[in-house]
Amino acid sequence: MFLLTATWTNQIIVTQTPGMVKMIAGGTVTLKCHVDQILAFCHSVSWMKVDPRTGTMSTRTNVKINTTSEVGKRDRVCSATITNALVSDSGMYYCSAVHSKAVHTGNGSNLIVTESSTESPNIKMVSSSDSDGSSAALLCLVSGVVPSQVHVFWLIDGREDSGLTESTWTDNSDSATEFTRNQILVQAEEWDRGVQCTCVVEFEGNSINKTVQRIDLGVLCYVTVWIYRLLGITAWLLLLIMATTVAACRGKNRGVQRNGTSKNRGRRHNSS
Repeated sequence: MFLLTATWTNQIIVTQTPGMVKMIAGGTVTLKCHVDQILAFCHSVSWMKVDPRTGTMSTRTNVKINTTSEVGKRDRVCSATITNALVSDSGMYYCSAVHSKAVHTGNGSNLIVTESSTESPNIKMVSSSDSDGSSAALLCLVSGVVPSQVHVFWLIDGREDSGLTESTWTDNSDSATEFTRNQILVQAEEWDRGVQCTCVVEFEGNSINKTVQRIDLGVLCYVTVWIYRLLGITAWLLLLIMATTVAACRGKNRGVQRNGTSKNRGRRHNSS
């Protein structure tokens, strides 16, 4: 009995287009697998997806594969169409074809499906000092959009720095969402003197930023004490103004009462 075995090969003779596709959920996309360099029919081509979160590979069943071919001719382009795409359809898609006991796999097509949203990305800043105190680690977390939609960098005291950008997931569940984080180390000397560290997020032609800086506790206490002093002085002035106003009103009322008494006495004297 003859057994046909397939082995993987690293030689790329199967190519894919497009290399990357960005689309809104609900749309339709067609991925193409070019097999003109091997003797393969489209019905022998399969499509697989690598999950961006887990890195696991699975055969796709929700794609419509074109398996038609002309009689006596081998296909040069085999296509797969995804309709009504979901965010969960995002990932790297690979086509593969078996020929001459070998599996020929394409270079991949990266599909990114996002929800239609007009909301801006959410930015959260986190800061911490190293154990040796030589630098401060700043972390900029950008959620609400997928990493491919944004460009993140830093402005440290006006100086631009790219930092280290990477994508991660909120958790390990199937409902996890992807977000971007960018980390940078700031020298302790700069951090201690309170330089402004700004995380800049560019999204759809707009720039959104958030700034963090170290606050000296001594300066903060000094400012707080002066604020309380000013509040105390203000309260004392208000009490003084109120007391003066009350005294003036009482003096005026006494004057009115005296004038009224004098007029009454004059009337009784004239009548007698």
